[in-house]
Amino acid sequence: MKFRIVVLALLLPAAACSGPVAARHWNRGDALAEKGDRNGAIREYREAIRLKPASPELHNQLGIAFSENGDLDDTIAEFREAVRLKPDDSSIHYNLGNALLKKGDADGAIAEYRKSILLEPTAQARYNLGIALTRKGDLDSAIAEYREAIRLRPNDSSTHYNLANALIKKNDVDGAIAEYREAVRLEPSSAKFHYCLGRALTQRADRNGAIKEFRTAVTLDPQYDVSRRDGQTVTK
Repeated sequence: MKFRIVVLALLLPAAACSGPVAARHWNRGDALAEKGDRNGAIREYREAIRLKPASPELHNQLGIAFSENGDLDDTIAEFREAVRLKPDDSSIHYNLGNALLKKGDADGAIAEYRKSILLEPTAQARYNLGIALTRKGDLDSAIAEYREAIRLRPNDSSTHYNLANALIKKNDVDGAIAEYREAVRLEPSSAKFHYCLGRALTQRADRNGAIKEFRTAVTLDPQYDVSRRDGQTVTK
């Protein structure tokens, strides 16, 4: 299952930090982050927060920097503080949901994604909520979220792929095949999509279709040699 960590930076100018000194540290942090100096960016954002502790935008930026540095606990702490300061911002709830899911807290992530969706029902939040629900084993709810994400963003191959995976687990093979086919249509260069379509086709005894998909998967990515063996199996 492909899981996207997409951290949203709040699109606000550094001037939103009242006080020119805090704004300068924010700007320096942004510049260092762009250069890949995460530790330097963290130092600057922390100094800006020391000067302006009630800025949700700064706590969000610091959370992003911690996330990119692999510091999940600090990431979560900063996003929580940003949410406390600005509870009506959908992107901060979304960021917190991503961090919690990466930490393994699916319940916490689900709660934050749902808050984000209430404020702004984006396809990305629906998609990640679907992933979190899948991890909890709530396939019916996950399928509903993937379908809603597809309604909002119909040309996203990963959403069709994840929906197909959920449908397979529900034994809806025909529905899964349709979604795998759509994923393949949108991203024909994905060996994984062709391989999974082949596996689904074997469940419908479509040997020729399965072999074609397995061979395509191997052609696209030789690491899918298992596809060749599967292709031999369905011909027996």
